[in-house]
Amino acid sequence: MKKMVLLASAFLMINTVSAAQAGPLDPGRVAGQNFDLAPFLLQTLDANLQFTEVNPIDRYQDSYFFTDQHTGAMTFRVPSGAGHSGHSEFPRVELREKGNWAIDAASTQRRTLSLALRVLAEPTTGELIFAQIHGERSGGSEALKMRWSHGDIVMGVKKHYGDPEQRITLLRGVALGSRIECKLAVRGDTLSVDVRSGQASAKHEFSYASDAWKAIPVYYKAGLYSQDKQQDGSTASVAVERLELGE
Repeated sequence: MKKMVLLASAFLMINTVSAAQAGPLDPGRVAGQNFDLAPFLLQTLDANLQFTEVNPIDRYQDSYFFTDQHTGAMTFRVPSGAGHSGHSEFPRVELREKGNWAIDAASTQRRTLSLALRVLAEPTTGELIFAQIHGERSGGSEALKMRWSHGDIVMGVKKHYGDPEQRITLLRGVALGSRIECKLAVRGDTLSVDVRSGQASAKHEFSYASDAWKAIPVYYKAGLYSQDKQQDGSTASVAVERLELGE
């Protein structure tokens, strides 16, 4: 059963973490020094604005993936209409979890992604994605997309692999630059989403059709997947202040 609950109490943290940053963010360090990025590879843009991958990330940075010199935040920047991967029409600068796992009702393992971020700038369309659960297959294997839509926070889910995306609005009217805390957890075939910005918070649970997903390896993604494929001069930007991947 789908359920949304507005939370008035303090936001609950996800406790079991295998990859987390240590200490305060240092504006003088690259992202790989402020955050544990060993479990991820980077999908970014090269000097010609074409899609490329970096693995391992280590101390890598570029014009589209870098440390904010004032806050130390890990910053993702995507010009609208830039190059894209072979299975997409939209440009991205994202971290992709290297390991795969399964959405399977028989599994007791808990997979989590926790992040705190700020959307600093949106593309002309007003649409971007800051976190995903993505599958190895093409043609509809996005099990979850956490969307920014003109200041609304929307989760997009698919009950079955290949289904049209169902969109569920969690928060409305979040201002650019506001801190957003998002915690995702999958155990078995159940997804839990907790999101908070300022005094507004929401929690939603969603059950997948396990038989439709369990054979498809999936993984977390985090960063900035712009939903603007036109070269309209706009540039989206997301700053990540916390990133934790856990089991």
